[in-house]
Amino acid sequence: MEYFALLADGFLRIWRLDVLLVMLAAIPFGLIFGIVPGLSGLSALAILLPFTYGMEPLPGLALLLAAHAVVYTGGSVTAIVLGIPGSPPNAATVLDGYPMARNGLGGRAIGAALASSGLGGLFGVLVLVAVLPVLEPIVLLFGSPETFLLAVMGITFIAVVGEGTVEKGLIAGLLGIFLALFGYQPVTSVPRFYFDSDYLLDGFRIIPLALGLFAIPEIVGLSVKGRSVAQRGDAHVRFSQVVEGVVAVFRHPLLFLKSSAIGAVVGVVPGVGGETAPFVAYAAAKQSSRTPETFGSGEIEGVIAPESANNAKEGGALVPTLAFGIPGSAGMAILLGGFLILGLEPGPEFMREHMDLGVGLAMVLAFANVAAAAVMILFAPWIARITFLRGHVLAPLLLAVVVLGTFASKNNPMDVVYVFVFGALGYVMKILGYSRAPLILGFVLTGAMETYLHISIRTYGLFFFTRPISLIIIALLVLGLGWPFFKRLFARWRRT
Repeated sequence: MEYFALLADGFLRIWRLDVLLVMLAAIPFGLIFGIVPGLSGLSALAILLPFTYGMEPLPGLALLLAAHAVVYTGGSVTAIVLGIPGSPPNAATVLDGYPMARNGLGGRAIGAALASSGLGGLFGVLVLVAVLPVLEPIVLLFGSPETFLLAVMGITFIAVVGEGTVEKGLIAGLLGIFLALFGYQPVTSVPRFYFDSDYLLDGFRIIPLALGLFAIPEIVGLSVKGRSVAQRGDAHVRFSQVVEGVVAVFRHPLLFLKSSAIGAVVGVVPGVGGETAPFVAYAAAKQSSRTPETFGSGEIEGVIAPESANNAKEGGALVPTLAFGIPGSAGMAILLGGFLILGLEPGPEFMREHMDLGVGLAMVLAFANVAAAAVMILFAPWIARITFLRGHVLAPLLLAVVVLGTFASKNNPMDVVYVFVFGALGYVMKILGYSRAPLILGFVLTGAMETYLHISIRTYGLFFFTRPISLIIIALLVLGLGWPFFKRLFARWRRT
């Protein structure tokens, strides 16, 4: 009964004027970053992160979470209309959505994608709400050794399944760990690598790093291109077709439920959910279809499956983020930075002391998904035209927001200098095919990894990893590292 009271309180809290206003501001911002190719959800979160300073916890986190929750909803539009995924997780939607658009059924595909995204997001919230009350006893089973190994597993998994090779992903994660070592050591308070610079005594800041890695390279790409980001396809869709697509989702209830469940479960695994969940759901839909040969040529089931998983995974990704302080995805890593800015530290203590805030965030996620889907369905014929906004108009506006947000976070001009330093690093990584997500995850998790490793060795000795749950996590870690090898071995066996 106490938990139901918390649910009711969380529902009422999102209707507070300050929370409602920040959500209504964040939703269109996130949708635009999803619709315009090249502007990822990570860039949207990085740009919004400085504006959380001085805010109360719920409005500040609602600003970030609402924008992040709807990015993939917007990204489905460009994936269908132009064949260009608005965000990497929308790539699975291109496989059948773009052929539908070329066959004159773009509006139907958009309607199915938007309805699947909104309802899938609600499904993820239901999973989160169902799991929250039983998380506390489960969390108590995880001591410092298990938390340390979970952090290592999160960085490793996102390096394995992210863009580029596994080696490049691991190098990026190690670089993030190295950058986090600058400044005072969290346990002993001994300064490291500060080169007699007062700025580096506190280490690198999350805001210049995140903005530099994710926002600057995309802005440079837009300014270099100059012309509008959309140069092909037809952005004009009919509203009647959009309604047909919405109805089609309700004609495939089992597919929707299965795909949403896959998204929520995959999202729980730290570092895996991002680009993986939509493709897993798409593969499962194709495997169980009566006509798998039609997939890839314009099958609406190939749109419903990945988009259902796309937003459902965010509810799942909040589970390890809140319970263990281990981001369930790269976006959750930046959200974790928002927690730290607001003076909160997710983990077992957070679940005991701030359960009401966790419930409030679940309600924010539900509201954002439903509101974004409704707005996109109503205005789909006009929203699609945003893709034709010229890059040389968009890039200066975004650059001004980045510089202003970076300086406003600490009123320190060195932050602005370092945002361009990290921007150069992010641009080089993008050109060379290095995934930037493992870097930001490694940077965010290093403090917790150092602290929990120190506590584990002091408490359990050098063989702290021999506890039962620790051995299970190590087994999963080895399986994750060996997954590409096992996949190649299986492919070779099938050929022979």
